[in-house]
Amino acid sequence: MFYIFLTIFVILPVIEIATFIQFGSVLGTFNTILLIFVTAIIGVYLVRLQGLSTILNINNDIQSGKAPIEHIIGGLIIAISGLLLLVPGFVTDLLGFIGLIPHIRKLISQFMIKKYINPMYTSKHQQDNSVIDVDYVEIKDEDEK
Repeated sequence: MFYIFLTIFVILPVIEIATFIQFGSVLGTFNTILLIFVTAIIGVYLVRLQGLSTILNINNDIQSGKAPIEHIIGGLIIAISGLLLLVPGFVTDLLGFIGLIPHIRKLISQFMIKKYINPMYTSKHQQDNSVIDVDYVEIKDEDEK
């Protein structure tokens, strides 16, 4: 857990600053800042479209009697992608746009289902068909004797 926080709060900002410097030296300051705002606007628009589509897919799965687990995880990925797109930076924008690609989102959803949801389901609902042979003695209360 420490390494995750280290990556998010120390390493990622250093990488973002380095990419700002690189893009700024090539494109110029104004164009770099403009590009950051344009990617955020495009990202919010795509998140809105795909989020609404995901809500409709979840509704269709529920109406057809299927569990909408894959679409719910896809919606979570879309929300995280939207958050990454709102954070200023080119690396976070790239990660956010990758999360908005439907095929990649489906692969991530299927991976998460296999890794986290299926093991929980099978371990809790696994049936043990072994027979236990037990002898018992019935104990009566003192009042009944």
